[in-house]
Amino acid sequence: MRSKLSTFLMCLCCIVLVVGLTACKSTTTTTTTNNTSTENSSNTAVSKEEQYLDESVFPKDKVIDVKITIDENDFQDMLDNASAEEYKEASVDYNGIHFDNIGIRTKGNLSLRSVVQMSDSDRYSFKLSFDEYVNQTLEGIRKINLNNNYSDASYMREFLTYELAEQMGLPTPKYSFVNVYVNDELWGFYLAVEQIDDAYLERNFGNSYGALYKGEMTGSGSDLKWLGDDPEAYTGLALKSETTNDDILIDMLNELNNGTDYEKYLDVEEALKYIALQVVTNNTDSYIGGNKQNYYLYEDDGVFSILPWDYNMAFGGLGGGGGMGGGFGRGQRTTNTETTNGNTANTTDNVNAQQDRAAGAAGKGNTRSNGMLLIDEPTSGSVSDRPLVAKLLAVDEYKELYHNIIKEAVEDYLSNDSFTARVQEVANMIDSYVKADPSAFYTYDEYTQGVTKLISINVSQVENINQQLSGEIASSGDGSGSGDAMGMGGMGGGFGGGQQLGNNTEGDQQAQAVPGGNGNPPELPDGMQMPQDAQGQGMNGNPPEPPDGMMMPQAGSGTNAAQEQEDNATTEDANQTTQGFGRGEGFPGGGGDRGGFGGGGPGGDMNPFGQRAPNTQNQTTEAITVGISILVILLSCVFIKFFKRRRL
Repeated sequence: MRSKLSTFLMCLCCIVLVVGLTACKSTTTTTTTNNTSTENSSNTAVSKEEQYLDESVFPKDKVIDVKITIDENDFQDMLDNASAEEYKEASVDYNGIHFDNIGIRTKGNLSLRSVVQMSDSDRYSFKLSFDEYVNQTLEGIRKINLNNNYSDASYMREFLTYELAEQMGLPTPKYSFVNVYVNDELWGFYLAVEQIDDAYLERNFGNSYGALYKGEMTGSGSDLKWLGDDPEAYTGLALKSETTNDDILIDMLNELNNGTDYEKYLDVEEALKYIALQVVTNNTDSYIGGNKQNYYLYEDDGVFSILPWDYNMAFGGLGGGGGMGGGFGRGQRTTNTETTNGNTANTTDNVNAQQDRAAGAAGKGNTRSNGMLLIDEPTSGSVSDRPLVAKLLAVDEYKELYHNIIKEAVEDYLSNDSFTARVQEVANMIDSYVKADPSAFYTYDEYTQGVTKLISINVSQVENINQQLSGEIASSGDGSGSGDAMGMGGMGGGFGGGQQLGNNTEGDQQAQAVPGGNGNPPELPDGMQMPQDAQGQGMNGNPPEPPDGMMMPQAGSGTNAAQEQEDNATTEDANQTTQGFGRGEGFPGGGGDRGGFGGGGPGGDMNPFGQRAPNTQNQTTEAITVGISILVILLSCVFIKFFKRRRL
């Protein structure tokens, strides 16, 4: 009898164990389902919020109105004292969304100083601060920059570069074209760009509590070279966040310069993408250039990312890529023999001489003398003075990844067919707005020529980069970099719309020297046509003979266009599932964390197609299951032990 009872109790314990395990599995399954449901709901909410931003605040497929209302005296005072960059109180209707008590001020660095010196223009860039006086945001965004397209006759260099950055998988601020009105009068056609701030950081990194720095030319350390362990020495890394752990910045700089475990403190793949973006767009107004500026560093749980910023000088605007036009223009364009304050102006010959010396070791192709960058030595000056470039590209694995990233860009977005079609599409969208722009730096003719030169310079750059990747020409030299790319190219020949003191013959010749320096425009793919100006003139002032099948941008009169237009703050989401064009989409076939270039297959910690975030959900539920199972077994053992004691 006792034996039967004992057997019965053992069976009962087994049943209890099975029931416990089943309940545990059911619980964890329910928990997983609920978590997944919550996660999906969260992603849907973020998606809707971002969709609203993309459709109503920063649409890519249309131009929206930004109407500023400000006291006339305050506005004039702001213009008269633009260098002070002081906020004035105003109201704004941002695509129909009304805000009172916002702040507005002038902004900029080189562009601000240049416009200050112009006698015939007050076309400053502006910064709108929604929370300057009261606690309010535009869908979480605290500040928006209204960029004046300084030194860009095409109006679209920055727009296209940010679009490429998005597709490369880099965390990119929101951006769109806008028509700016001041006190009900059309002021100008601008590019709106979201400020790197909390909303951006939350969207791209899932948090905004990390340290944020901006690389600035006015200070030391923006080249990321080691200056010692005193954070105060790095005055060129301006702190933009409210707090920081200075030690983590020092640790990163120390490892970058003096160590080898770069991935401990750097998002290496993202850094390589950043460098590649500067190279394929020939943007030397950045970390790789002489000014060592226009980038942000964000620390996310001890790991730094380098963030793209400010691309109006991309596609050779700061002297590379053939110069894209010469001189400063608009009241400042001079002949090559003109003197300023008694000093002979720097000539194109001087710039070319510096570039030739830097490229001397590059072998055939003389890459830099044609205005191109050496992809493995893209720096202005010694590559060793840019440790982010020198140290990472010294690692074979990283260099191979870097080359793959470049290859993807030039074979897809920047390929002749794709890029020319995209430029034409954007030109069709903005053409009438450019023609009606009352404060433009350029004439409409110079705009159309600028669009033509933008296409041609990309053709020559892509050809040169492909030759470097294939080994046909050298991709590096003697370590001296790609020369001093400080000759201010003016894409379309200066700012236009102002005085021209001479013909600037050398600058014009430099602008036309693509590819190969022969002064002839490149041959575009079949079916593609270079945009022409309003008189049907091409790059050289003669009517071009484009291939069949390409429509020209059409525009009405400036007055009609203006009438038609009159009718018209800091982040990747917490789960980093940014797919789709508006949120860092990869090229076709893409996927993976932060977009990437396409493919994005599993396996491997690093690849050019985006990162793969670890999945900890299954690990957590399995741990819970094991824990509850052990608890049930222990309780069963206690029960058996107690039963035995009762029998004795």
